[in-house]
Amino acid sequence: MHNIFRMIGHKIYSFSLVIILFTSCTTNTKSTESTIAKPTVHVDTTHIVKKTNPIVRKKTKLEKALLKQGLVNIQALDSSIQVQLMYSTTDNFVGVDMYADFDQAYLYPAPAQKLLKAQQYLKAIDTTYALIIYDAVRPLHIQQMMWDTLKIPFKEKIKFLSNPKHGSIHNYGAAVDISITKNGKPLDMGTPYDYLGKLAYPRLEAQMLKQGKLSEVQIANRKLLRKVMYKAGFTGITTEWWHFNSLKRSEAKRKYAVVE
Repeated sequence: MHNIFRMIGHKIYSFSLVIILFTSCTTNTKSTESTIAKPTVHVDTTHIVKKTNPIVRKKTKLEKALLKQGLVNIQALDSSIQVQLMYSTTDNFVGVDMYADFDQAYLYPAPAQKLLKAQQYLKAIDTTYALIIYDAVRPLHIQQMMWDTLKIPFKEKIKFLSNPKHGSIHNYGAAVDISITKNGKPLDMGTPYDYLGKLAYPRLEAQMLKQGKLSEVQIANRKLLRKVMYKAGFTGITTEWWHFNSLKRSEAKRKYAVVE
């Protein structure tokens, strides 16, 4: 009988030990799990690329040719400068999309640096301002297409468009058609870009103001554009408020190869 009690006691002890060990393991596992921090997922937004990023976007055949010739993409240098190439749309003075898939602004390096300075001067006046480029380098074959498409008398045509026989400073990657935006919206310059008429003439602004055809605000906006562009080393012309040259035509021909 004594042996029986010993056997029963031994079994109870063994069973109790198993329960204690199991409980201990379970408790330790839960304790260990509770001390392991849940992984935090971090989204690295610095590497999210926008489709319009001029640096990584797929380059067109024309862009590759421009880069090979030594021109630079303006937005790759300063992405705060806006670009809206009007000849890559039908919203222009000839109503024809001439650039197709080309929609970036390119210049030779020296004119490009001047443009960056103009943007800096403009931002120093008001951080909500930004330059917007409507046209920069313009290949000579596009110049010829414009010339052939614009059906107005020769004497009127040369006021707004350079004869391809002589070339435009645009064709040398050293001129821009440009305006200013405030909070992304273009300032009122009195006429649309590429307006064919005297209202676009800087030389007639005082006269147009007297006649009530331009307002003081519109002229002030044009003067602001001229101020920053002139300070950066550009010069304007008398018949287009939007056009600025970084150097003279003769100098452009001497320094740069024409973009065909």
